[in-house]
Amino acid sequence: MAVTSLSAPIRRVVIALVAVIFFISLVVTFQDLSASSLTNRRKASQIAASDLLAGPVAKNHGVMPKLIHQSWSTPDLPKKFEMWSASCREQNPDWQWVLWTDEDNINLVKKYFPWFLEYYQKLPGEIYRADLVRNIYMYIYGGVYADLDVECLRPATQLFKDYNLTTVSHKATYDGSYKPNANEQPQRTAFFGRMGTDDSFDHSIPNAWMASTPGHPFFLLSLEMVVSRLKGDVPGRMTAEQLTGPVALRRYVNLYLKKYKESNDLTQKMNEKPVVDVFGPQENIKHTVEVLPWWNVFPYSWDRDGNAFRSICSVNSKDYDREKCKRNIAADRWGSYFITYWSHSWSKTGHNENNMKNIGN
Repeated sequence: MAVTSLSAPIRRVVIALVAVIFFISLVVTFQDLSASSLTNRRKASQIAASDLLAGPVAKNHGVMPKLIHQSWSTPDLPKKFEMWSASCREQNPDWQWVLWTDEDNINLVKKYFPWFLEYYQKLPGEIYRADLVRNIYMYIYGGVYADLDVECLRPATQLFKDYNLTTVSHKATYDGSYKPNANEQPQRTAFFGRMGTDDSFDHSIPNAWMASTPGHPFFLLSLEMVVSRLKGDVPGRMTAEQLTGPVALRRYVNLYLKKYKESNDLTQKMNEKPVVDVFGPQENIKHTVEVLPWWNVFPYSWDRDGNAFRSICSVNSKDYDREKCKRNIAADRWGSYFITYWSHSWSKTGHNENNMKNIGN
């Protein structure tokens, strides 16, 4: 029987039912497509730390390798960090991602810095070693290091392009496949982010994020300090922040900018040490350090100038709201590339499940 032959009330009911069925089918189809797109979304491929360790070191030190470093004590990344880590892989699908474990870190030191192993093992806690070894990632391989509570907001390639730095595959740093233009001036460059607007704040250059071309001598300053401290040449007790963490990083950056930026003294100094065995002398390759403005990497500051946003931007807050945080600090308008929600996962409070219950939101 044709719909037109039905009475008007019945016809309206039939049309309404058809409309409802059509709408439901659209919703189901959309959900299936959404689930499929999320599942199949391109992301940075994983490379095992063991494969990096088995491979050669870089020969081209004037380019940024497309390599994202993160670390955890074991290969089993806690679910509370998976979303943020995935954001970095999804924003940079043509990069590679490596998750370093405590065991991998020991193997890294054994292979490239055997003379330093005794000092590395004498450090008073795992947080000291976790802070320090990220400097070795940068020195040996280059790329980007990000703590596991860092969300990537946009592709990193453009950030380095703004500083006239070419990004290439990790493999291209050692296999000769990348051929620089005749006009290119190779320069080793290390990048750090400013947090907040108070340059005098001890934590204003956090080590939660860093990036570099391979072979930058800046990263050897932290090893030198650890050796001096453990030998007793530097008196007094140092916390992790002061010896290998953000306070130390700010001190090294200021030292570099004041003493080494316009000279070759740091390269010559490091050439006299065992570390030169990794790459060989590099006197002909210039180096520099860039401290990026606060909005590039740390648009939310946990210093006083971030108090207005702490309740929604700190993951340890009961009112933490990731999307609201990004809107309120105008991360999109500022063109921020990264944001850190400061879980302080290494601390006792950072591991408190009551404080971390909203971390996946």
